[in-house]
Amino acid sequence: MDAIVSQINSTPNLSNINVFPVKSIAGISLSTAQVEKQGLQCDRRFMVASLDGKMITARTHPQMVKIKAIIEPDGLILCYPGLIDLHFTFNELEMKEIDTTVWNDTFTAYSTTKEANQWFTSILGTEAQLLFSGEQSNRMREKIQTNVSFADGYPLLVISEASLTELNKRSSSHHTMAQFRTNLVVSGNEAFIEDSWKRIRIGEVEFEVVKPCQRCILTTVNPNTAQYHPNKEPLKTFSTFRADDSGNVYFGQNLIAKNEGTISVGDKIEVLETKEKEYYSDSISTVATQQVTVDPINVTEDTKSKEITISLNGNLFKGNTQDPLLNQAEAAGLSINNSCRAGLCGACRVTLESGEVEQEDSPALNQRLKDAGMILACCSVPKTDIEVVD
Repeated sequence: MDAIVSQINSTPNLSNINVFPVKSIAGISLSTAQVEKQGLQCDRRFMVASLDGKMITARTHPQMVKIKAIIEPDGLILCYPGLIDLHFTFNELEMKEIDTTVWNDTFTAYSTTKEANQWFTSILGTEAQLLFSGEQSNRMREKIQTNVSFADGYPLLVISEASLTELNKRSSSHHTMAQFRTNLVVSGNEAFIEDSWKRIRIGEVEFEVVKPCQRCILTTVNPNTAQYHPNKEPLKTFSTFRADDSGNVYFGQNLIAKNEGTISVGDKIEVLETKEKEYYSDSISTVATQQVTVDPINVTEDTKSKEITISLNGNLFKGNTQDPLLNQAEAAGLSINNSCRAGLCGACRVTLESGEVEQEDSPALNQRLKDAGMILACCSVPKTDIEVVD
């Protein structure tokens, strides 16, 4: 009898549902949600973009996590400390076609209101516009054969409470589920049980578990203070037990819905098909656990910042000796491949042809790569005029 009771108590249930009406802002917890093929209803249907349509997120503008939303039947109310609330109805949206880009996907979105653009511009300190995906997103992801909203790559994300508990056992810092911006949270006693799922049913909806979720610098942003963790936690801890051979770290599983319907907190997680869990080496790396106190985005120095010239693949632009190369390139309208923005994955490796940079220690940059002239754009700060190629 005790074994039966234990099995019942360990059966995973849906314990929380979250939507993020605007990409990168704070989430809203729901008791019930409507699942559509493109994601949860009201989830990431709006996105802040630059005037040329490129997405702006809390990876580079962490203050966005302090924006809170209230969903109304006919619109949204957005709140930010020190500002008058922004309130608009869906009928007010301009709905002019705007070309926009999320990572490598370029598609058509729609303009909202001038007031919304001004409101976000005042928060970010740079010209911005608020875009709407439309009732049905125009962003078709061929890889998964479904439309997706402004989410990074997949319509939904699931993480178990036990997985977060395991992370907190290993990390020197305490982490909350809000850092990981997941749609679905499940209860249960087995850490990373979600890694073993291939197909599940929750409420009226069947989901396919398609791939682990690669994590980035955004997980290091405190949801309450909007400050980056000084030691890049939890990415540092993830790198010791949730990293692949390339240094990418994973937490949670991406989902696609096979049908539409309703899910509710308390619904049982019915496992329809399982798969072998992904393998990650579980070891303590001296590099990965090194206490680095340099802010990964706003690196500063005691001396005054100097104006320098940066050449990226032959494109010249004015830079400084204060900010990471990746940030400066993006500010100049140039792209460098990147993912974690924390020096863990190595996606932003470039070759330093001339000049000097201050490069912090990173698990994605071993001595062999350094000797070959490689640097990480996300966490290297130019000290002189530099020339780099990717």
